[in-house]
Amino acid sequence: MSNSKQRPYEQENYPASPEIIYYGDRKFNYTVIQEGVYPPVAQLKFTEAPNYFPVPDNYIIKTTWGRSNNCQTIQCSIYYIEGNPHYLICFGNNFQHQVVSVQSTFDASVELHNIITSNKKTAVSGVHLYGLQLKCIDRNRKSKLWALKLHDESSKTTQIRHAKVVHIQDVENVLRDAYRYFAAMESKLPREYAISQTHQEINAHMEQLIPINFVDLTPTITPDFSEEPDITDPIIVEQVRPLQFNSLFNVPHPPHF
Repeated sequence: MSNSKQRPYEQENYPASPEIIYYGDRKFNYTVIQEGVYPPVAQLKFTEAPNYFPVPDNYIIKTTWGRSNNCQTIQCSIYYIEGNPHYLICFGNNFQHQVVSVQSTFDASVELHNIITSNKKTAVSGVHLYGLQLKCIDRNRKSKLWALKLHDESSKTTQIRHAKVVHIQDVENVLRDAYRYFAAMESKLPREYAISQTHQEINAHMEQLIPINFVDLTPTITPDFSEEPDITDPIIVEQVRPLQFNSLFNVPHPPHF
């Protein structure tokens, strides 16, 4: 007879159903309350050796294990606070009791079992209490990360494409109405309203980089016509006035004979 252990497997239809049954050394029934997310790689933490499972943030799961006469149900949560995961386990008939650890799932499991049982042989690993070994949840989280990454890359590509169109419009003096006509004729061209929005965003960004100051050119010196003229002789005034007019408007002086 073979002494090899049964390979663990999951009975699930996740994420269509939050109910997951895990068969390993023990049977666990899980209900995913909140799937959580993986933090950025630089902040992501992992469980201890030998498995090194990634630890999600904002994660809540209800776990049930044990025989019918000694069944245990708890609710496990993980939250990152200041970059470090905090492991919370709520237990009791209404989950009114709790233990928390800032160390690991193992430490939280030890704290729990110190309260609910004195038999160390019945202790359950922290990883299994939190369901961090469940591949279906891990797979779904990673698929969301991949979709988000593709969306971000697509958005960046679109922004670059729009900026290039704005550049061409400025260099070639392409009017908005003309571009709108071209965009209507060619479906692959970005819509005119999208280009206009990009144009406004670029202008706003440039105004922040290069502030524009306006100079007030309004004359500040007002001539005072109430002053008495220095020359009052009417004959001299009549002779000087044409000369002032000619000088002002660059009219050539009449020849002298």
